[in-house]
Amino acid sequence: MNAHAEAPLTGRTVAITAHRRADEQAGAFERQGARVLHAPALKLVPADQDDAVLAATRDILASRPETVVITTGYGLKRWLAVAETADLRDDLVHLLRETAVYARGAKAKGQLQSKQIPCEYTGQSGRTSEIVDALIARDSRGTVAVQVHGITDEEQLTRLSDAGFRVLTVAPYQWASADEGSRLADLTRSIASGDVDYVTFTAAPAADALFDAARAAGTYESLVSALRGGHCTAVAIGPVCVQPLEEADVLAVVPERFRLGAMVRAVCDHARAEGSADGL
Repeated sequence: MNAHAEAPLTGRTVAITAHRRADEQAGAFERQGARVLHAPALKLVPADQDDAVLAATRDILASRPETVVITTGYGLKRWLAVAETADLRDDLVHLLRETAVYARGAKAKGQLQSKQIPCEYTGQSGRTSEIVDALIARDSRGTVAVQVHGITDEEQLTRLSDAGFRVLTVAPYQWASADEGSRLADLTRSIASGDVDYVTFTAAPAADALFDAARAAGTYESLVSALRGGHCTAVAIGPVCVQPLEEADVLAVVPERFRLGAMVRAVCDHARAEGSADGL
């Protein structure tokens, strides 16, 4: 086996936009021979005011919703932690165990299982729209409580309201800028000039943040051109994450499994395929 086969990303530059688990991602790519750039776009932060989370929790407990939607595993974990500060955790867990709980994806379901909370429905696509489709398809309506994530999907909440549901929300965390100095703007320039082979995204808002930074830096058109033309390949960890890229007509590498290891393997496979094509 030659050195190139052992390190398929040798000579390639991979840019990481994630804040959470960025070191783990960087190490995985470096072990495959890549040079890694890190320009974190956004980070998860607790809600500014836990009082608002507690007020929403009390409202949900009093309303006894027929259905609760959990969109993220971290959101459930954070929600329970905030509830515990006001001695509401046991009441919340009891409610969830007695209610039809829908999970947006595997991570949310895994967090539910770790708390011995039954999950009636788990989305396969990772999209909130799939959960909303399933709820609307039911004969019953009533009240649905939705744990929303960093950036609320107002379109899907409106769909539920328009379909006759009473919608309650709780937002245990938010997104905040993780950009330090001008790293994100510098990354847009590096992508536009062809100095980056792959740029990875583990959350849809990070792609939006990169596009916003490019607009502010005056590099949007050249950045999108590089991504569309294959000079730099976008990589998204899942179908939700890829949406802002698709809306910009950017094709992206998306692993079959929405996991970090699978994303790294998908990039390696893409690089090998490109290497084979170049050798023809």
